[in-house]
Amino acid sequence: MTNDFEHGSAASGRSLSYEELLSDHTLPDGQRKGVVAETLVAYMSLLSVRRGDVATAQLLLQVERWKIEWDDRNNEEDLILEVEAANKSHFTDDLLEKLRGLCREISEHFDLGVNWVGVRELFPALGPGWREMVQREISGERPTNQARRLQPAPRRWLEDDLAFTNEGEQLVYRLLKHRQEKVLPVEETISIFPLPNGRIARRTWEPDFLVCYKGRAGILEIDGPHHNARRALDVTREHLMRDSGIAYIDRVPVESLQDRTELERVIDRFLRRLAETR
Repeated sequence: MTNDFEHGSAASGRSLSYEELLSDHTLPDGQRKGVVAETLVAYMSLLSVRRGDVATAQLLLQVERWKIEWDDRNNEEDLILEVEAANKSHFTDDLLEKLRGLCREISEHFDLGVNWVGVRELFPALGPGWREMVQREISGERPTNQARRLQPAPRRWLEDDLAFTNEGEQLVYRLLKHRQEKVLPVEETISIFPLPNGRIARRTWEPDFLVCYKGRAGILEIDGPHHNARRALDVTREHLMRDSGIAYIDRVPVESLQDRTELERVIDRFLRRLAETR
């Protein structure tokens, strides 16, 4: 990741906080915009982790460059994130809406005046040797979008060689696995696919759990703490899922993660309704 300024204090030998940098009104306009952009990305990343959304923070770690650009049409400054071509598809419409909400919250706190986030493909630096670079990539020296999956930072929650982005996902997985191996008969059990990347109509998407049971595929999602604000988007996405062959979609309220009995009821209801769906 890159930025265009160094932040530190020669007198004290310590790094300055973003709040201190933003309060320095002697910064040239171009340098201040760099501080604003990095402040937004840094706080969006940390707040995502602290609110249990590690997946979003991991995606933000894949951003190569960030900048503030003026939007003539809307008369406002926007935060633009630049990512490698292979990573751009991970920044879905849903994720960008989430990032824009975070951006507005942080911008209001620091009075930055930036309320919109966009993402675009990072353009490589090219020169007269561009033919050789193209030939090397054609020859496979650089992975294509099909061959390369996003490799986020090492995940803390691992089980059965599967990675999870938070403790809640791992708990849901364990309860599903218990039913798979201990409750349901072996000839009529479930398959569990945590965090599978896939494509439904008009978007690439990573559901929390894809579960197959009795010849039907269902999606089980874990609601985050700010789910209500995204309900309209969720309804639209559920319609797309059903139109794309998903038999049943259900949600685990975030509060249920703190009550094992309630969580088991949610999971059993999901499996029962998935089996009954026609």
